[in-house]
Amino acid sequence: MTIPLLSVKTASVNFGAFRALTDVSFDVDAGELVALIGPNGAGKTTLLNVLSGEITPQTGSVQFDGQTITGEAPHDVVARGLARTFQAAEPFQNMSVRENVMVGGVALHRMGLLSSMIGRGTAVLDQGRLRREADEHLAAVGLADLADQQASILTAGQRRLLSIARVLASGARMLVLDEPGAGLNELEKRALGDIILSLSRTGKTVLFIDHDMPLVSRLARRILVLDQGRIIADGEPADVRRNPRVLDAYLGRRDVAQEAPKVIRAVTSPLLEIGGLGVKYGGLLALDSVSLGVGRGEIVALVGANGAGKSSLLRAIAGVEPCSAEKLTFGQRDLRGVTADRRVASGISLVPEGRALFGSLTVLQNLAAGRYALRRARGFHHVVWRDSAERSAFERRLETVYQLFPVLQERADQLAGTLSGGQQQMVAIGRALMGEPKLLMLDEPSLGLAPQVLIEILRCVERLRDQGLTILLVEQNVSAALSIADRGYVLAGGRVIAEGAGRTLLQDRGLTEAYLGSSESEADDAGPGRDVVAVNGG
Repeated sequence: MTIPLLSVKTASVNFGAFRALTDVSFDVDAGELVALIGPNGAGKTTLLNVLSGEITPQTGSVQFDGQTITGEAPHDVVARGLARTFQAAEPFQNMSVRENVMVGGVALHRMGLLSSMIGRGTAVLDQGRLRREADEHLAAVGLADLADQQASILTAGQRRLLSIARVLASGARMLVLDEPGAGLNELEKRALGDIILSLSRTGKTVLFIDHDMPLVSRLARRILVLDQGRIIADGEPADVRRNPRVLDAYLGRRDVAQEAPKVIRAVTSPLLEIGGLGVKYGGLLALDSVSLGVGRGEIVALVGANGAGKSSLLRAIAGVEPCSAEKLTFGQRDLRGVTADRRVASGISLVPEGRALFGSLTVLQNLAAGRYALRRARGFHHVVWRDSAERSAFERRLETVYQLFPVLQERADQLAGTLSGGQQQMVAIGRALMGEPKLLMLDEPSLGLAPQVLIEILRCVERLRDQGLTILLVEQNVSAALSIADRGYVLAGGRVIAEGAGRTLLQDRGLTEAYLGSSESEADDAGPGRDVVAVNGG
């Protein structure tokens, strides 16, 4: 019986009362190329942290090459031959590309501090060996011509490749890659994919996370799917894409979507117009020339896989993320150069992913904070003193919020941090409404909520739309979101790839492919060396 190279048995991780991983078990055999996917908040990064020694699971174990490594320090895990990259590829900027890779080999050759300082004997030999090996690893990832250049000049894609070369220098037999394709353009992703396939053909074992499903479909012989901290599928790509549990995890539960009534509305005049908008994080391109519009009184859903750029777009509209745009208007006002607080005062409110409440303040105090930007825009004296007009406006607005969410009036004096997840989401929406928005942007309002609570939240969203409020909705439960949306846009790789009526998009094949990839991308790269690996049970 062959012993798997990596074996995870019933691993569970809790953060306080929150269970990030529950009884996760799977094996990876030597030479396998496996993708780990799952929707936002599924626990993927937590699992990688368990494998690399960053987190010790409360229960369960991790074995590598037959030896238990649970609880070992990260550097000891690397020394055993399991090494990982991170989402943020951060080389030593002032060192050469070659020197960055040499750093990865220092521990492998056990170069001591004293011998390195005096620069003689074994250290001299090892440094020569490190240099030769670094050049070999750079050649393996296609960076040999840049060996003498400073790492600071590298593009985002080249930095990803450099991080892989550095892991190879550690002597790793198994590479764990955390979103290696994040933010890369199509040419860079193609090059990255070629490198990973080449490493696999040389016998390296690879486990990688990525949200770019065409890339996953091209590379992976086997896919593990994590949802809400549990493995829900383990198999060949084609089988995983057809798995009903996977479809529900990515596109939302069908029963939740069916609860939402069908809405047919007339075309309205534009409130928000965006043209050629781009967002970069360092060298990473998060949004690439996005154009869309939101009409007055509409619910517009913005959907796409993790890393598609949805949250970045909301943050750019809110003014909290720098962006470039050919056009960015709100009610005919050019928003370019307008600060975030001024955008709030003009009628744009964002309910961020994770709610961002003041946990040590009461529900009422959190709601009152929603008036701050509006009062500040009217003059500093309005911040320190509420006149009778503001007090009346506050009470009217507060009554509107309480009518929408009666439970908040009952819990007005309760600390927000002690509320349930659904009640906290209500506070977050209520706080945004206190600012009298014309456009309400909701980023993943269902995150961490039970299906029945999601139904309640979406019904409130519809009521707000019926009262004339315009809503831009990012929601991981795609079926539920598109079933109440007047229109929707599908994002993939920072671009809009489809748009249309909400329920029409639900039937669009491109929507499923944006989340789970297509068989065509897998077939394009099938070849003589592309053997299908037997699937473990799970």
